[in-house]
Amino acid sequence: MARFKTEIIGISWFLEQNGVSELSDNELVEIIEKIKVVNAYHKYAISYHSKVLPNDHYKQPYYYTRLPSSKERKYRRMKSYSVITLIERLYNYYVHQYKNEDSYSFKEVFELALDEKVRTENPKEKTIDDYRFSFDRFIDENFANIDITQITPSMVKEYLQKITQEIKPTKKSFYKFKGVLNLVFNYAADPEHGLIKTNPVPKNNRPYVKNCVEHSSRPEDKAFQPHEIELIKQHLWKRINELKYDVNGYAILFSIETGVREGEIPSLKWADISPDRIHIHSQQNDVIKDGKKIFYYNPTTKNEKGLSKDGRYIPLTQNTRKILMHLKTKQTALGINSEWVFAKENGDWITTASYAEALYYLCKGNSSRGTTGLNLKLSNNHAFRMALNSYVFIPMGLTVTERAMLLGHSVQTNIQFYSFSKSADYNDEILKTWNRFNENNNLSIENFRKDHEC
Repeated sequence: MARFKTEIIGISWFLEQNGVSELSDNELVEIIEKIKVVNAYHKYAISYHSKVLPNDHYKQPYYYTRLPSSKERKYRRMKSYSVITLIERLYNYYVHQYKNEDSYSFKEVFELALDEKVRTENPKEKTIDDYRFSFDRFIDENFANIDITQITPSMVKEYLQKITQEIKPTKKSFYKFKGVLNLVFNYAADPEHGLIKTNPVPKNNRPYVKNCVEHSSRPEDKAFQPHEIELIKQHLWKRINELKYDVNGYAILFSIETGVREGEIPSLKWADISPDRIHIHSQQNDVIKDGKKIFYYNPTTKNEKGLSKDGRYIPLTQNTRKILMHLKTKQTALGINSEWVFAKENGDWITTASYAEALYYLCKGNSSRGTTGLNLKLSNNHAFRMALNSYVFIPMGLTVTERAMLLGHSVQTNIQFYSFSKSADYNDEILKTWNRFNENNNLSIENFRKDHEC
């Protein structure tokens, strides 16, 4: 492929030939300006490699170009599946050089490393979100702006000690934080990038783990409490009656009543709803392609692991029926005609990302909008599943096999991770039931003594 042309006709032709002619006017103007900057500085041809070598990390055709030599390496490469992404990366590279900046900050390398991870490893969206969350939580502004080449092993050790003493994270959170550090410094130390010689992150975790706090592994600490469930329900019913259309509000209410997984909510179709039951047999998954997250329909549930076994059925209770009827009435009034139960106003399905965000903002608030939410400790859909199991299914007298069937996991998982006593009152109920059983079967202490008298 020849170098970009600076003439407007040449640029337009290039964009059209590479399948990006459907860009908006603003996006088109922006990419043309970036191409002009690249043309002014870039001296190497950009090629399209349609043949992928067996040992190549890139598993599909990609765009490729050379970069100017550096002190550490005379020959460097830049690759991307998307030509637009490659243009943007080249633009960022030359803008950086134009500013006469000889180094990158820790934060800049983090963005570069994360971009490379997305392009070469195709990680799940949650993995990327975890990296960003850990970065925002553990990396302060001063450390984020330090020149990556000036960070020494002793500086990293000192920062690890300081931040773990301040935050007191769990061990799990600490290791995710170290994952951010290793992501950045491994990228910088890679010979292809040549920013630093070695990764300065210490391998010995003992001096920092001692600052971590133990996280409760009790199931009851990972479930919404009954009064919290009631608070959420009251708030959401009020909200959906006031707003024009609150599809995620309906979805959260539905999850409370059914205990479905987060991914099983967007993929639910009206065809899956029968007069007396709900058929759960699919989920929404996502994949990152060309730097963008793409959501797709998976006709199996999580526990089926890609091999459909017709999913599972959940009884259509009065509470769930009320939610679905209210939702359908609202959709009809707004002219929303979609196969998806939880459809947006344009008929498209909602995404797990929008649902999770809505639930988080409901429980924790949105700082950018100045809202505090309901000030709840938990904010994840899994907490609804655990609450339904132990605050509804167990008191109902459902067997562990029945509970596992309704929630779509194994008996062992239900016993080990989902089941716990509701309260002291619930223990009292167990005692009464147990005593009644003993009495009905003549298993009293007095009868035991009579039966064993000599």
